[in-house]
Amino acid sequence: MDQFASVLLDFPPAGGIVDDDLYHSLAKAHSQKVDRLVGTAEFVEVAAKLLDHVDPSINSISHIGLLLAAKAANSLPQAEFLGRVSVFLVTFDARQIRYAGRAFAEVLDWVLEGALFPASVAVDLATTALLRLDPTGSVLTNHHVSLVKLAYTTDNVKPALPILEKEIVFYPGAKSLQTQQSLGHPELPPASYITTDSGLTKSLVSLDVLQYDLLRGLSFIQQRSWSQTFAALERVITYPVRDSQGCSKVMVEAYNKWVLVGLLLHGKPPTIPPTTAQGAQKVFGTLGKPYQAIAAAFTEKTAESLKQEVENLGAGFFGEENNFNLVRLVIQHYQRWQILNLRNVYTKISLEQIRTRTQSGETAAPLATEADIDQLVQQMIDEGMLPGVIERPANGPAYLVFSPSSQSATTASASNEEELSEREFAARMLATAQRLKALEPLVRATNERLGTSRDYVRFVAGQQRGGKDWQRDYGGLFMNQVEDEDLMTGVVAGY
Repeated sequence: MDQFASVLLDFPPAGGIVDDDLYHSLAKAHSQKVDRLVGTAEFVEVAAKLLDHVDPSINSISHIGLLLAAKAANSLPQAEFLGRVSVFLVTFDARQIRYAGRAFAEVLDWVLEGALFPASVAVDLATTALLRLDPTGSVLTNHHVSLVKLAYTTDNVKPALPILEKEIVFYPGAKSLQTQQSLGHPELPPASYITTDSGLTKSLVSLDVLQYDLLRGLSFIQQRSWSQTFAALERVITYPVRDSQGCSKVMVEAYNKWVLVGLLLHGKPPTIPPTTAQGAQKVFGTLGKPYQAIAAAFTEKTAESLKQEVENLGAGFFGEENNFNLVRLVIQHYQRWQILNLRNVYTKISLEQIRTRTQSGETAAPLATEADIDQLVQQMIDEGMLPGVIERPANGPAYLVFSPSSQSATTASASNEEELSEREFAARMLATAQRLKALEPLVRATNERLGTSRDYVRFVAGQQRGGKDWQRDYGGLFMNQVEDEDLMTGVVAGY
């Protein structure tokens, strides 16, 4: 056992390693030694006894090898083993784990399979571990896909939000991501070490990418975070497709939800992004007609058309498409947006006038009493949807006063800028500078990749030429990063 311990504690050396290339060679050699040990019966037998002597935060490569061996031998009580896995996932040295990618991926698989830990604990541990490995959250892995499925299907979205709120920039298998830095370089971009070669992720197919963003969107719906929902669903509907006539069922599902969420968020039908594939737009125009009709009715001055559109399709239709609750929210928000749009005409208006000039989407008629409209307006104010205040004078009717921030976007923006003090302006500029600084590694990695990408050069040339060639090249640029498969498939079963 002492012989095994000496090998396990050999890296990193007590004095540390200053040179990155030396760190790389020593870490790689040590990882290979640990892999060989894990494959021996003698090591597996004593692995559990060695765990107390190998610090997971200092000797991470060695410690993960011990965890694999201890599980193979089933030599620890379940509770103790789970405790050790938990401690490892929240304390491991992310730099070392670049050299133990397959072992790390196996441990994450244990967690995300949902058999060892309660779902809430599994989601929390996996989220912590993935962000420890990649604090930017910019690289999509197969574990991200497993995580969002587990979080959404078990109603444990909240602990996963720190990673679901990150924007994916890179995908495993991306071509032309070249770097002169060694794997152990402290400032190496995550996309350069989270690769299929390192074992930290498996290859992804198109459906994985689509499912991830769709389930992110559904998770944000649970949180009533409409802006994040809208952005996640938009990533799905703008996913590039090779066949100009093809479109995924997942994309259609996302489009229908995107239209509904756009109504909740903006109070009007959303405009489809110009980067959406032409074939996809045609399919959306055909299969999304019921939702487009609802969106058109939402903009009318009376609620009768909206009520009829929804009633004609029926609750069963929306239930089958998993949109019943979203449609109910759209109906409820019809009157809310009518109230909000009054800010474009009035700075203040009596509650009775609001009652007579707006209609409930559920009844297509004004609310019955002023007390009902009072309750609705106050609820909108409390939720932050309506910036304003209800004034209740002793000798007159109650009225709503819109705050300056609830005016039209242009007016509000100018007003807000004028109201900023010098200190507030400086704080805002500092926050912007910090966000830009955080993006710097991602921009650098992206520039390195695009600089050697023939697809990107073709894309830029197509844009300069004009016409529709740039859309085709845009799609090719992305699709070359991800393995293709039959996209006419449904999303995760039973979601």
